[in-house]
Parts: sequence; C-alpha cells; structure tokens
Amino acid sequence: MWRRKQQIFTGLMMMMAFAWVVNRTEGHTAVAQSYPLHPGFPRFEAGSTITFGSPTVVDINGDGQLDILVPDGHGCVWAWDHTGAVLPNFPLQTGGSCQGTPRISGPLAVGDMDGDGLLEIAAGTRGTGSSPGQRGKIYVWHANGSIAAGWPQEMAWNVQFGSGLPEVLTVAMANITGDGLLELVAGTSNNSSAGGTPQDPTHNLYAFSGNGVLLPGFPTQYRRAGIWGFVGLADLNGDGYAELLTGRDHAFVHAYNAQGNQLPEWPVESLVNPNDPQGLFLEFTRDAPSMGDLDGDGDIEIVIAGKVRDPNQNRAVTNSGLLVLQANGQREPGWQVAKLGGAPIFNDFFPTQAPALADLDGDGHLEIVVGMLDGTMRVYRADGSLMWQYNFAQGRRLFASEPVIGDVTGDGRLDILFGTYSPDGSANAQARLYGLSASGQLLPGFPLTLDHEGQSDKQGLRAAPTLADLDGDCLVEIIAGSQAAVLYVWDLPAAYLPSLMPWPTARHDFQRTGFVGTAVTPALVTVNSATLGLDYHTYLPLIDNQSCR
Repeated sequence: MWRRKQQIFTGLMMMMAFAWVVNRTEGHTAVAQSYPLHPGFPRFEAGSTITFGSPTVVDINGDGQLDILVPDGHGCVWAWDHTGAVLPNFPLQTGGSCQGTPRISGPLAVGDMDGDGLLEIAAGTRGTGSSPGQRGKIYVWHANGSIAAGWPQEMAWNVQFGSGLPEVLTVAMANITGDGLLELVAGTSNNSSAGGTPQDPTHNLYAFSGNGVLLPGFPTQYRRAGIWGFVGLADLNGDGYAELLTGRDHAFVHAYNAQGNQLPEWPVESLVNPNDPQGLFLEFTRDAPSMGDLDGDGDIEIVIAGKVRDPNQNRAVTNSGLLVLQANGQREPGWQVAKLGGAPIFNDFFPTQAPALADLDGDGHLEIVVGMLDGTMRVYRADGSLMWQYNFAQGRRLFASEPVIGDVTGDGRLDILFGTYSPDGSANAQARLYGLSASGQLLPGFPLTLDHEGQSDKQGLRAAPTLADLDGDCLVEIIAGSQAAVLYVWDLPAAYLPSLMPWPTARHDFQRTGFVGTAVTPALVTVNSATLGLDYHTYLPLIDNQSCR
C-alpha cells in the first residue's frame, strides 16, 4: 500500500512539474505535449493501414509480460513485446505474405476458447470476390501461431444481389450456450441491396463453437441488410450467459438467443420519434451496441448510435442519433425520442459511433460517452440529459475513434481518451489523441500529436486506443495504432489501477463484447497460472502485479 501511495504521489508531482507552455491547438488552449514515447516505439511493421483494429494487450506467450497484438490492412496479425520486438511466430498470415492480402478491418478478439488455459486469437478478413474460396473468412489461431482445428471458416454471400466485397467485419467471444466455454460470434457484410426481395439469402450473423462448428440456428439474416458494424454480447435476462445484439444496415436493432432466434419484441425499429412513423430514422451501417445497467435497477440497457436519414430528403444523412433500449426492446425512460447531434462534417468514411459506458461522476449510474458525426464528443446521463459536449473538430473534417475511459492522470478520477482522423485527408495535420477529464475539460499535456505518420494519405486514429500497464512498472501506457500503420506507445506518470479502467479498449474488453458486466465468460478463467473469478481479469488478461498494490 505504501508503494502504491508513493507511486501516485510521484506521478502527480511529475505532472505538476511539466512545463505549462500554453499554445493554441485546433482552437483550444492546451499545454505543450509532455509525454514521451515508450522505448522501442513507434513501430512501423503493421503494414498498409490500421483501420478499426484497436490494440489488444495480453500475455500471449505466457512469459509473464504483456504483449501488443494489432491486425493490419494486409491481412496479418502483428505482435510486439513491451520493448517493441516482434514476437516469435508472428506476424500471423491470412494469405501468402503481409503484402497484398485483403485487410483485417476490426479489432481482434482474444480468449480461451478450448478451456486449456491458453489464449486463442480470432480475426475476420475481407474477400477478393464473390465466388466460394474468395470470400471473407474467420480465422482462429492458438497462442503459438498455429491455426486452430476447424478454422478458417468462410462467410456466405448473395452472389446475385450482393453489393461490395464480402467481408467479416466483426468478431467477438462470449459464453452464449451455457456450456462454460467461449463461443465465437461474427458479423459479415453479406447483403442483397442490389436487388432481390427481403427474403433473398443474406445470412450474416454467425455463432461458432471453439472447433469451428456452427451453432444450430446460425447464421441468421434479416431482410437485405448486411452488418458493417460490431456485434454486442450481453446477459440481458440474467441467465448467466450472453445474448447477441447487432444493428444492420437498415432501421432495426436485433437481439438473438443462442438458438439464433430473435428475442421476444425484437427486432426494434429505430425511428427517431416513434410517434412520427414517416419521419427521421437511425440506420446502423457502422454501429456498435454497448450494454450495461445504466440506472442501477439491476436490468441491462442497450445503447446504440447510428446515422440519421431523412426520408423526406431522399434518405439523406442529416444527423447522428443515440438510442437507449431496455432488454425487452422498449425505450428507456428519458429516451422515448432519440438524442440528436448535428449535421455530419463529411458524408463518407464514417467512424464507428461506438458508445462507452462508465460512472464518470461517482453517482452510481453509468454515463454514456459517444462521438457523433458532427465532430463532437458528448456525454449523456442515464436519464437522457446531456452532461456535456466537446467540439474537437472545430469546423475541420475530423471524426473520432471510439472513446476509452480510465484514470490517466493519477488523481483517482476517470478520464476519456479518443483519437481523431480526417476522412478525406484535408485535416490530416490536425489528427490527434485527445484526453478529457470527466467534466469535459482538456487534460494537461493533451492532445498528443502523431508525429510519425509520414506522407500516407490515410493518417490519424480511426481505431480506439488501449490503456494498459504494458511494461509492469505500475504506470499507465497509452497504445494506439494509426491509419498510417504506426503503432504509438506513450508513457504517462500516472499509477495504473485496473479498478479505475472501466472501458480501457475498443468494445470494453479483449473479447470485444461491449458489455459492462461479468456474466458472459466462463465461471473461472485461468490466466498466467492464477485462477481468477468473474471480475475484470476475465475480460482483460492482465498481469496481476502484486508489487503495484
């Protein structure tokens, strides 16, 4: 305890000692960047780009040290240790090389799928064509880099009416059958938007056992719509295992059980105002449902954001909106009408409007943190009231990554971090990593600049950063992968406390569930030879560093 107090005090003193050189940055008053890059970083091996591949930080090789795993735009999975050295057996390849192979777009999902105490790595890939053998696939590797038995699995595709390239855009893990093991869930872009009928085969939501066998009732479909966002996995009914949630590229939110059946009262139509059936509606092209007990009543709520279309303006995207639904599909009190942001700053290369959930003000209720298409980060209370908003774009074409939440200043209060990127490249020079306090103020030393992006036309952070104690020094590191394929790691002087890291990576955890809860993993999980109960360790296979306590 004395050592922990000493670390916190030292971190605070270091922060206070930083030079308060004030400058004007993107319209905000900010102190000069003061946090150094971690020794051995940045690294550049990650290939052509990192899209939504938020860094995964786990002990993948069982040596008692945390490692960083990142997927890239050439279909490879890279892994580095805390010194920046590439791990043996990496990169993992989905093609013949790490050049020219179709991308891995979304974040990796990592967990013990076969119950042997070792981690498996899952990823979804893009295809090259519509014929069998050319479509996107789901890969699962053992920790040593070998392909797990039964994998890869190829997605279905509507050859006649499918639009775009077949791609597996999201993978996640949870115990959905109650068998005590993790299953793998995936969403794909299979669609029939180029014609056909709502009954045309467009199966695109999958659930597999660890050996690659499809669960009965899967894959599922609904009308013509594909899944370009992320799935969510949460125990909605308190039975101890997870239900599946997803938006599709249309105006409905879906919830399924382990048999592939829609839950009663689902799907839910996403009109902005249910009393205006011909009015505005939310569409979930790039969405990410997030789940948690917002109001402390013991029931799980579902939070989901989407782009807003106006049927009276030829379905133009006019805004972005946020919904909160109860487990039965009804709208949560205070959320009968969706909350709207503002007009999009750009109408292409949209971000994932992925909400993050945490109790920012210590009142026992979860707040909702979400970046919207108008270049603004907003925080809503559980009752639907706006707590604050922060305009990071300042008139420029800048979108935000999914936010992450944790204490990075060492003051015992939660902070919000997110990256920015320019969808058309016009504001590449202003792409940053932002840090805000729980009350919406820019943190000292932020925003962090991205000084190694080179001349790539794609720059900035589209993928969420990850917060971790990478090197075991009991202090916070921020890990972020950019669209220019640069892996940044910054050292901060703040003490790392897992209990103050409620949403430290994309989709909350490295199983990518989007669920603030504890009942979707097996009852006991063995990590680093330590049997841990149902707590944050089951989501984040951390090194339990006794010296940091």
